[in-house]
Amino acid sequence: MTSITVRRIRPWMIALLAAVAVMLVFLPARSASAHPAGTTGVLVTIQSDAVEITMQIQEAGFTAATGYEVTDQASLDAVSDNLMTFILHRVRVSDSVSTLTPTVIASPELVPVNGEDAIATTVRFTDAGRSIEGAITLDYSFILDVVPAHQVYVALVSDWNNGQVAEGDPEVVAVLGGGVTEVTLDRSSPAPMNGFFSVIWLGMLHIAEGTDHLLFLSTLLVVAPSLAVRARRGFRWKQPIPLKKTIGRAALIISCFTAGHLVTLALVSLGLISFPTKPVEILVAVSIIVAAIHAIRPLMPRGELLIAGLFGLVHGTAFATTILDLNLGFGEKILAILGFNVGVELAQLIAAVLVLPLLILLSHARAFSGFRAVIAGIAIVAAAAWIIGISTDQSSALQPVFDQIARFPIAFYLALVVTVVGLWYFTRTRNPENTRLDVLQP
Repeated sequence: MTSITVRRIRPWMIALLAAVAVMLVFLPARSASAHPAGTTGVLVTIQSDAVEITMQIQEAGFTAATGYEVTDQASLDAVSDNLMTFILHRVRVSDSVSTLTPTVIASPELVPVNGEDAIATTVRFTDAGRSIEGAITLDYSFILDVVPAHQVYVALVSDWNNGQVAEGDPEVVAVLGGGVTEVTLDRSSPAPMNGFFSVIWLGMLHIAEGTDHLLFLSTLLVVAPSLAVRARRGFRWKQPIPLKKTIGRAALIISCFTAGHLVTLALVSLGLISFPTKPVEILVAVSIIVAAIHAIRPLMPRGELLIAGLFGLVHGTAFATTILDLNLGFGEKILAILGFNVGVELAQLIAAVLVLPLLILLSHARAFSGFRAVIAGIAIVAAAAWIIGISTDQSSALQPVFDQIARFPIAFYLALVVTVVGLWYFTRTRNPENTRLDVLQP
């Protein structure tokens, strides 16, 4: 009789079997992840006579769909013609009249997008120069017909005639993939003036939400109720001055700032000149510091007008970034420059109407010189924080404070009113004639 020896199952055997089972379960998933589905960003700009589609195709998705390994611009150039042939046969755009004809206006480039290598290219869709009418339908099957799990994020940059213009990142309107390859962009009642009125509002928002521009303007206006007079060493501020003269000085300050930023806003928006973004942002902060120094002690008579006009050129360059981001046609850009400038001026006038009466009131009090110096000091600290943040590619350390001011503007304005009225009440200068009358009265 044969004896059978049964070995005892050890705990380490059970653990080993469990580990093998886990590996068998997860190995297929790891193998599949070696060919990720990737994503594509599709940026749509609807102009009056064309639709521009900018594609940002993640390299992993492109390789998974085409088999092409793209490691640098040279390897991309080698397959550029084949790539564009693929795209032109698999990306279609139509309006309510007909299917539009594509034209490549930007050859494929290898660019970083959100920390990932991506292939970017732009195609323009038109139909014999006629106007774009009605709803826009985008049929995008490139990569999706091979890798259904690939995701395509469709974002609307701007639609001028439909009045859709916004600052910042474009709004994602659809996500394609999983068998869905088509999206229709409804347009209510397109008309050229819709974009014009929308960009006026955009200009107003740019000032209302642009703390740097508001602080520059406020630091210039704080000297409006004063006059630079010659002293033993340089110049000093003297106030108060007549009401009519104060209003005239404020109007001149705003006009010089307007003239300055209008010039560069137009030149940069039309592509006639260009400047790198970071130096411009630093110069905007520097303009605030110069205006603040002038507010503490005048650099020269009417120096605020020179500062407003000269640094207005810098601020106009910063304004132009908003127009460029809308990717408008030439005619639309002209209207956008005009409308944006109108919006900026309206916002400046509103700011002046709200702030100037307080400054005029306080200029009749002993506290005005100290108040002007405090405003200038705050401006210098804020500008220095901006310069540090820009130089280090980080947000300003004071950004949370500015965010709260932007979130509760009425509360902060009322606090300013209370502060100014309180300072005026306790430090106001009395008319000597009225004082004598008070003394003579029983």
